[in-house]
Amino acid sequence: MERQRIERQSMANQNAILASQLLMKQGKCLHMLSGNISYGLCSRGYGCTKCPFDQMMEDAGYLPN
Repeated sequence: MERQRIERQSMANQNAILASQLLMKQGKCLHMLSGNISYGLCSRGYGCTKCPFDQMMEDAGYLPN
């Protein structure tokens, strides 16, 4: 059971890394790509999981599709 949890967390971490690499290549923030904002500069290296702006958008219910 613990091993499965660790494997799921590892997969989530890998997915987060791949997602941030994709965003960097596109030069757009997750919320720009989803259409929630028209323009925004990322000062967090596209690390959305630790971004206060992303957290604010999530709390407000503006999650990307």
